[in-house]
Amino acid sequence: MSASDEWRGLTVADVMLPRPKSLPSSSKVGDVRAMLANPSVQMVLLADDGRFRGAITELPEEASMDGDALDYADQRPESIGPTESASAGFEVTAKNPHRRVVVLDENRAILGLLCLDRTRTHFCGVESHRTTS
Repeated sequence: MSASDEWRGLTVADVMLPRPKSLPSSSKVGDVRAMLANPSVQMVLLADDGRFRGAITELPEEASMDGDALDYADQRPESIGPTESASAGFEVTAKNPHRRVVVLDENRAILGLLCLDRTRTHFCGVESHRTTS
């Protein structure tokens, strides 16, 4: 069974992590470094009142711990809407080097995060939808 068969009939909203970890856009580099030190954290989202401000996947070594994290944020990372098909979300996320794609609404509010496990075969936190025969 292919990935597209596995996710047939599901949307991004069905397979996303609905409450991704985020920090306020006023956060410092040290705050983001601390989160990225966790091997399961590939991307730190910066948001204010749920509105997306940026995403950070890495920080330069020379970045000052008390510097503004937003200065290092990608303000236009790969994103997808919640009504896109889960199969399309899987394909986009599998091609992303960090296995993460931000789910945003039309007003750039964070709705969730698409995340693939290290094998790039399953969405994080989502039970497989494969049927057993």
